[in-house]
Amino acid sequence: MIKMSEEETPTPTKKPVQLPELEEEDDTTILVNFRISKTTYKKLGQIALDRETPRASLIREAIKEYLKMLENPEEKKLSIPDRQLDKLLKECSYEDGGLELDGEDGFIEAMKAKGFKLKDLTPNQWLKVKERIQEGINKKHIEFSSGKEEEFAEKFDDLEPSDEQYNWLSTDTTEEEK
Repeated sequence: MIKMSEEETPTPTKKPVQLPELEEEDDTTILVNFRISKTTYKKLGQIALDRETPRASLIREAIKEYLKMLENPEEKKLSIPDRQLDKLLKECSYEDGGLELDGEDGFIEAMKAKGFKLKDLTPNQWLKVKERIQEGINKKHIEFSSGKEEEFAEKFDDLEPSDEQYNWLSTDTTEEEK
């Protein structure tokens, strides 16, 4: 074995690594193996079934979103997938239309159980919810009394509505048409 002095020991030159932008498309994929708990694996499976997509796609999407969030933490916003909102609205709707709000099978409890917030809805999603609430009011499935608009809006406080949403919820809409 040849012994070199510290002065003679070659040091590798480090070049700065250029990380690719997230927007850059790279069609080269690599296989990555990692371990997760059985519970997490099952949760991913349930979410994958709900979204009708493979677990791997969910993981790739989550990693991509996490990296975006790290780059722009102030822009982090949880979004609610349309398919999940549609399923939730269907499960909380009466056969003749309208939304069931209260009770353990109601819209408010279902949103809380999923961890969804009204403020996270897209404008189109909020429109769907508004239409269902309005339909429920019109068909008398949802109890709404003139003079008690604030009380009605307060039912939604746990779902953290935006100011615009709260204003709509606290307005007498009994005469509105779709």
